Amino acid sequence: NNKNMIRRRVLIEAYHESERVATHLGALPFHFASAMNTAATVEYLYKLYPDAINHAATNGHYPIHDAIMGVKHRDNPIADVGVVKYLFHFDPNVKFQKVNELSLLEFACQGEFNDSNIEAALEVIKVIYDAHPEAIEE
Repeated sequence: NNKNMIRRRVLIEAYHESERVATHLGALPFHFASAMNTAATVEYLYKLYPDAINHAATNGHYPIHDAIMGVKHRDNPIADVGVVKYLFHFDPNVKFQKVNELSLLEFACQGEFNDSNIEAALEVIKVIYDAHPEAIEE
């Protein structure tokens, strides 16, 4: 919500370059924002540290992977579609980011979804396919 967004901005502004500080697992605030926050938060952090979009955590996940998995963890799963679209918009080369040799399309299709998030998951898969249809042949 808007109050949480304001709190995050205040913290980031108070702790200069905190958007560049990774956890012990190599995840940046951009990874967490991609997984659980709004497209506006993702955009804000991207503008502060654009290279974060190409930063892999120790598990090999780039922010796009966290965004794809975010559909399972959000109160409003459809919001995840906007985040995935934003990541492709910021850097079209995101479509080539793999984890464990899986394309984004393969990674997304391996998710375990339920009635509350399947529509959002299918939309995310469609966004991925539209960005990189050649992945279906990989």
